[in-house]
Amino acid sequence: MNRLLKAKIVEKFGTQGDFAAAIKADEAVVSRVIRGRRELNVESQKKWADKLECRPVEIFQDN
Repeated sequence: MNRLLKAKIVEKFGTQGDFAAAIKADEAVVSRVIRGRRELNVESQKKWADKLECRPVEIFQDN
């Protein structure tokens, strides 16, 4: 589980659903990424990080 990503989402948006709406993604996708069941490409990681006002390396372990 990506606790850093989850914490940042809750801090900035309150819920995964609100974050999903902000990035125009399905809430299930957000959940899968947080749980480590789906990986994002570099471009998507950047988009998510931008929305969360941080750098990808701060919330995605593989960067």
